[in-house]
Amino acid sequence: MHTFTSAMRATFRYAFFCVALVAILWAVLPPYRLFLQSLLLGMGCSLLGGTVLVSKTWRIGQMAVDPSVRPKGTGMLQRLLLAGFAVFLTIRFPHLFVLSGVLIGLFLFQVLGFFFVYRSLK
Repeated sequence: MHTFTSAMRATFRYAFFCVALVAILWAVLPPYRLFLQSLLLGMGCSLLGGTVLVSKTWRIGQMAVDPSVRPKGTGMLQRLLLAGFAVFLTIRFPHLFVLSGVLIGLFLFQVLGFFFVYRSLK
C-alpha cells in the first residue's frame, strides 16, 4: 500500500499544480477565459472523482489486511454522476463553458494517475 499511497500523493500534487496553473492563466489571459473556466470545471470534477476512486481503492486494500472491513462498491456511479454533471452544466450554460475544455479537464486525474502508478511499478 505504500507504493499506491506515494503514487496517489504525487498524482494529487501534480493535479493541484495543474489546476493552479490554469487558474493563473485564467486570470492573465482574458480572451481565453471561456475555455480555461471549462478546463477548471472538468479538472475539479476529475479531482473529485479521483478522490472517490482513491478512497474506495484504499478501503479495498484495508480489506486485504483486515477482513472485517467491507468495501461498499467501487464508486463508479459517483464518478459517472460527476462527469455527467459537468457535461450537463456545459450543455445547460453554453455561454459559460465549452465542451472541449470540460472533456479535456475530466481526463486530468486519469492521465496523471496512470503515469505515476505505472512509474511506481517499475
